[in-house]
Amino acid sequence: MLIRPSQVSLVGSFASYSILLSILSGPSPSSVHFTNSVKAISTLHSSLVTVLALIALRRGPWRTSSTPSTLSNDLKSSIAGGGGYADDTHNPLITARSEFANSITAIEAGYLVHDTIALLLAARLHKAGSKSLDKTLMTHHVGIGTALLVLHYYIARGSEVGIYVIVMFLLMNSSTPVLNLRWYLKTYHRDRRRILLAADLAFAGSFFMARVWMVWKILADYGRYHGWSALEAFMHGLRLPCKLGTGALWTANVGWWTMLVANMASRTTRFTLGGE
Repeated sequence: MLIRPSQVSLVGSFASYSILLSILSGPSPSSVHFTNSVKAISTLHSSLVTVLALIALRRGPWRTSSTPSTLSNDLKSSIAGGGGYADDTHNPLITARSEFANSITAIEAGYLVHDTIALLLAARLHKAGSKSLDKTLMTHHVGIGTALLVLHYYIARGSEVGIYVIVMFLLMNSSTPVLNLRWYLKTYHRDRRRILLAADLAFAGSFFMARVWMVWKILADYGRYHGWSALEAFMHGLRLPCKLGTGALWTANVGWWTMLVANMASRTTRFTLGGE
């Protein structure tokens, strides 16, 4: 079977990030130094994928086909109209293909596998052991990473669909550098309250745009092809698995953003009143 560029990108991503972590953390790192190295790689990766995703979305190259000849009959029927769903066989958001875009999703998949292992190693180094493991982040990595690895099974077979939409979802990475900056300030400069408040505001804004509004934007773009609003696209256009996944993702992101804003408002009030 012919090796595709995305397969090389997947393996190369995992290997490159693992080697970089080894270089940054050293042979016998402390828990703090290892965590700092993981955060640095996280910032590097999220910045890289954001830039690559923007290039792919704006410049391509994308190959569009109304009915991709390499799709299996099952996959063709899954995007064709039927069962009350919209016909997406002519929808470029669903049928567009790009080896460059495939490679970006591979870089993301390789990173998530690497970072999952890094999180487990960080927990081993921490004095609290497994209690220090960020279970929310671990769940995110396992869920998204597994989905991307399944995607690459289809890419290897030449039967991928929805790549353009998936690359749009990768723009969620754009809020991670601000998240890591906020973590750094809270960890090492807790006395710089004005800067911390500014970081909170920046993160709240970037999180909303990248992880709440972006989902709505994707639904709106999908719905526009069919003459629907974003809500109508969600209600009438998405297949059940996509509807469940998108709904759960958006609900979780809105919940996290709401808690973030509530905590930020509480800290702002304490700061204004002269508290810590």
